[in-house]
Amino acid sequence: MAVLIFLGFFVSAIATFFIASNLAVFGDAVKEKTKATSTVVGAVIGIAISLPELTSSVTAVIIDTPGLAVGNLIGSNLFNLLGLAVFDLIYRKHQIMTQTTVESKLYAYLVIFLTIIVIVAVSFPLPTPFLHISYSTFALVLLYVIGAQLINKRTEYKGRKVKNERKQERYREYTRKQVLTRFISLAVAIMIMGSILTVTAEEIAQITGLGSSFIGAFLVAISTSLPDASSVGTALKMRNYNLAISSLIGSNAFNILILAITDVMYFRGNLFSESSQVNIIIAIASIVFVLLFLISISRKSPKYQFTYVIPSILIVVLYFAVSFVSFQMK
Repeated sequence: MAVLIFLGFFVSAIATFFIASNLAVFGDAVKEKTKATSTVVGAVIGIAISLPELTSSVTAVIIDTPGLAVGNLIGSNLFNLLGLAVFDLIYRKHQIMTQTTVESKLYAYLVIFLTIIVIVAVSFPLPTPFLHISYSTFALVLLYVIGAQLINKRTEYKGRKVKNERKQERYREYTRKQVLTRFISLAVAIMIMGSILTVTAEEIAQITGLGSSFIGAFLVAISTSLPDASSVGTALKMRNYNLAISSLIGSNAFNILILAITDVMYFRGNLFSESSQVNIIIAIASIVFVLLFLISISRKSPKYQFTYVIPSILIVVLYFAVSFVSFQMK
């Protein structure tokens, strides 16, 4: 039985990676083919691309494992920054961190403030003024919406119109119906695989005794974040360094918004108060990672490669240190 559970987890993890990667491609195709406003389409595609994290966390609260739900999303943010650090080491000759715009920096600050709210919510559970929803959730949603709008206004530029025109011919071989059919089919498939991933992960937590928060923050988080890493790798190969970095940091901010959505769907109580203290360590570590990231993108181009890669090396080392500490706290 245990072998089947582990097999189910790894099969669903691999399937999630490939399905989510294709979902991102057809999400871009939907944006090209549809006549809906860019805001509506952008929101739908953003949710669809984040379906691995969303599905896993929602499934976690359905099976009453809030620690896994919180750990998955906070752990995803940690792994995303680890992935960015690894890519930075691989592309160190290009010094990709020095080729970002103000958008990445602003989203990094937003992620820090959102994560601080999560730390406070888990450490000191706040009252629930409306049904089971805490003040923390309202604060997360409000800060994300205001922050994202301010960042979008601050970083608007005319070049995007040219960029969009160039993309109009990318999916000529597909009809609008084909694109929508594949997009919806992949979205349904990712929800099924994400649910299997979460259920088997909880069983693994029970079998191994590692705890749902640890399993969520590392095993599930890595599985649901791999498609993001793949997208970043593709963008870097195309030398679109700013897009790769800004999209990953933006994804981290959206992951915390998903945490607020998950809290709304957890009817058994306050999601944050039911979460494990392990998630506090992981959330603090993610803030440290973001600060190291800010150091990398804010400084001038270092003269020596070794000096340039120090923040990324620290992130990689600290990731394994945090993994060990979290394992000890299980």
